[in-house]
Formats: sequence, structure tokens, C-alpha cells
Amino acid sequence: MTCRLAAAGAAAAVLTLGACGTTYIDTSKTVPPTGDAAATTLPPIPADTPTATVLAEIESLMRRLDDQIVDDVRVPETMARIDQLWDVAEQQIRDRDPDQLFPFQQAIDLARNGVERRRPADASKGYKVLIAAIAAYPAG
Repeated sequence: MTCRLAAAGAAAAVLTLGACGTTYIDTSKTVPPTGDAAATTLPPIPADTPTATVLAEIESLMRRLDDQIVDDVRVPETMARIDQLWDVAEQQIRDRDPDQLFPFQQAIDLARNGVERRRPADASKGYKVLIAAIAAYPAG
């Protein structure tokens, strides 16, 4: 009887602990790049573009970044565009209300971390932080 209980307990422990595995992305199924991502030329963003417009475009790009990381599709191009937009938005927010900068920077850092470490969950969290930061940012 105690052997059965011990065996059942061991089986339950194996099944329970086995569910706590690490999530990773199989890089053997990635599509080979068609060219150097750094060579891609993105259209410039004028420094006087309204902050709301720049933030809306960042939000749009970050909305699907986690899926792009999983599918390994256009990740470098998307992150390059986010960085380019962030350069404009960061300066505008810093000039207007530097106290509001931290959550935006946190969102961008999470997106970068997600891309660099191939962690879609970080990109997804960055998107959620960005949405909250945009909602709390004073309009105008």
C-alpha cells in the first residue's frame, strides 16, 4: 500500500514539476534573412511630428511585436522603426514633461529586451506598459 502511495506521489511530482519548463523559441525553423537589416532605409520622422502621432505609430508597431518575435518575421525592421520613432518622441516628452518619460522608456526597454533575447513575453509586457503610459500622458 505504501509503495503505491509513494509511486503515485512520485508520478504527481514529476507531472507537476514537468509543467514548469522554460519557454524557448526553436531557432532551427527561422527563415534566413533576405538582406542586411541595417541596410534598410526607413523614412525619416520630422522632429515636429505631433507626439500623439509618433506614440500612435509606436503603439501600432509594438502591438504585434511579440507575434513577430515568435514567427521571426521583420523583427529587426520593426525594432529599428520603433527606435527611430522613440528618438523623436523621447525628445518631445523630455522637453514637455520629463517626469512622464520613465514609463515610456520602460516600455521601449522591454521591447528591446524582447527582441534581443527573443522573449515575446517581454515585448508583450512592453506593449501593455506603453498603453498605460499613453493613457496617462497629458494630451496637448
